Amino acid sequence: MTPAASPYQWIVPLFAALANMALCAFVYSSDKKNPFHQTFSLFCLTVVLWNLDIFSLDYASTAEEAFFWSRLFRVGMLLMPPTFLHCAIIFAQTRSRWVRAILLFNYAIATALVIANAFDLLVSHVERLTWGYYPRPQPFYSIHTTSFGINAALAFGLVTHAYRYSPAPRVRLQARFWLLGLAMGLPLGATNLLAVYGVPVYPLGSLGSVAFTAVVSYAIVRHRLMDVDVAVTKGVAYILGTIVAIAPVFVFALWMQNRIFGRVNADFSTALLVSYFFVAALFPLLSSRTETRIGQSLFREKHEYRAALAGFTSTIVRILDREKLLRELADTLIQVLQLDRVAIFLQGPDQAYHLQHKAGIAPTTEEFAKGDVLVRLLAQRGETVLRDELEAGAASSELATIRDLYRANGWEVSMPLTMSGRLVGFVNLGRKRNLALFSSGDLELLNTLAAEAAIALENARLYEELKKSQDIIRRADRLSALGTLAAGIAHEIRNPLVSIQTFFQLAPERLHDHEFSTTFLNTTAGEVKRIANLITELLSFARSPTRAFGPTDLNQTVERVLTLLEPEAKKRKLTLTRALAPTLPLVRADGDQVKQVLINLILNAIQATEPGGEVSISSRTVRNGNADLVQLEVRDTGAGIPPEHLDEIFNPFFTTKAKGTGLGLPIAHQIVTEHGGSMTVESREGRGTTVFVNLPAYVEEAVSALAGKSVAAVESGSLSYALRRKAAS
Repeated sequence: MTPAASPYQWIVPLFAALANMALCAFVYSSDKKNPFHQTFSLFCLTVVLWNLDIFSLDYASTAEEAFFWSRLFRVGMLLMPPTFLHCAIIFAQTRSRWVRAILLFNYAIATALVIANAFDLLVSHVERLTWGYYPRPQPFYSIHTTSFGINAALAFGLVTHAYRYSPAPRVRLQARFWLLGLAMGLPLGATNLLAVYGVPVYPLGSLGSVAFTAVVSYAIVRHRLMDVDVAVTKGVAYILGTIVAIAPVFVFALWMQNRIFGRVNADFSTALLVSYFFVAALFPLLSSRTETRIGQSLFREKHEYRAALAGFTSTIVRILDREKLLRELADTLIQVLQLDRVAIFLQGPDQAYHLQHKAGIAPTTEEFAKGDVLVRLLAQRGETVLRDELEAGAASSELATIRDLYRANGWEVSMPLTMSGRLVGFVNLGRKRNLALFSSGDLELLNTLAAEAAIALENARLYEELKKSQDIIRRADRLSALGTLAAGIAHEIRNPLVSIQTFFQLAPERLHDHEFSTTFLNTTAGEVKRIANLITELLSFARSPTRAFGPTDLNQTVERVLTLLEPEAKKRKLTLTRALAPTLPLVRADGDQVKQVLINLILNAIQATEPGGEVSISSRTVRNGNADLVQLEVRDTGAGIPPEHLDEIFNPFFTTKAKGTGLGLPIAHQIVTEHGGSMTVESREGRGTTVFVNLPAYVEEAVSALAGKSVAAVESGSLSYALRRKAAS
């Protein structure tokens, strides 16, 4: 086949065929086993054949060539309507029998048309038009035209239904992209049919097919979709911007052709215009990648320190310890920018700005009043201030004062830290050790870092308040349990006191009685010791806890807790039993916090069990993968927990008790989580509840890792979440 007299006409359909083939491969390779991807890829192949049909008509030099190749590639055009409907049916997840019947009927019609095409029953011949050859239809061709219109309407209806009624947000957004693609592709595709029936309209269906398949392919494959309005805005803006940029250059090229050669060559001008659009499309991508490569190769040191500073900016908000945050901020600036000094000032309760951290050479000024000229300048500008800018504007007395302050302290740049329009602090930077200038790129990065640092400081402040709130709540929970324990212990102490009182009443009369002075004296001494132990444990539990992780014997902790709770169990006429493993490994834990967990769990079990019931506590070692866990089990024979409440028992403030706070279990759960352990609950209504507490066994190698662990490691705990939500409200 040789090109026709006007060869540039075939470029558009050939480009469309190649683009649709690339989209077909892209969608299919993204998920080969997905039926929707398979069907859409089949549809894209039919579009490719349709584009090649138009290409062959434009490229052929004789009517015979055009007719032969057009008949061959027309198969894609005939199969396109049913495959398009098939895609819409799968996308809309329609399982209706009549829809499937319509689809099968459409495939049958398409197959019949393919057979009719082989016998030239659709197109009798081709005619030469302005842009190339084009087919002249037979009566059977109207069947394809009708099928095209009906299937397009059905597909539009299915996609619209999915957009309006689908409960999945992603499907609804994908449907909007489908509708956008249809709005772009169908009008352009219809121009191909108009030309068949003698309407002198240039066929733009190839461009429409690329627009539709590109939009829908994006919606299918892309996981993070832009909203349609954003996509349209970006697309239209890019097209208009490209046209505005290219139009003057193209007009100038046409003028130059006419000026130099005396005429304008249509083929050359078309190729030039296409080249301009390709360059415009590729330039942003090539420019950014080239800029990165040049920066990495020619200015490697600057590229690396800017990348390091940008990386630190993205992670600084995760630091919740205020002192660590200030230290890492200063150290990073010193090391990355090679500075000789850094000074961080933060606003205090007195509204003045005090030096909170310094690195390198110490400043001579350590405090700024709220109304200081530097403070007012930074609050007003809200972005980095450069000493050179102050030098240039030193005519003002205030700027001259700030300039002198900078000179006295050796500062070059100030980074204001603002939060909600309020200046919460600022960071003053010294000069670079290599005496290099702070560039505009450096200042942009410092502006971003300052914004993130301000957020990080606010997070650290809120986190400190959160920890204080947690300590207050835990203390309140201990006091609540203490009140319950004290009532039971007071009753328990009263009985031994009766024995002691009786002993002292009888002592004058039976002082020389051997049995009285041995048996009764030993009994009385035992009761006194018992009272002392109860009071010691009660006072130990009542004192304010101090976090101190260390090797802890859980069996010993259980015994101490049972000493406190046995009076409450007796008061409620319950039996407390224990089955403790004699060779239980130690755990690294805070003994006071573990005691609070056990008191909460056992007290809950006692309060949930009817008189005559039993509460049992057992300990054992269990294996979890390659790690040993120490497991405590608290089991009761109480009423159990309803299934609908099991998922809520660790939620703060959830309780089924008439006078409960709903904080006991959430606090216990969070303490266990902070220790690197886990807590699970099994319960059957009417048959009791069992709580399992798993803690990692003590391992020497893990001591340092666990010793540094704090509440920050379990910031996602349920109690923390509730406090944050309450603070936010």
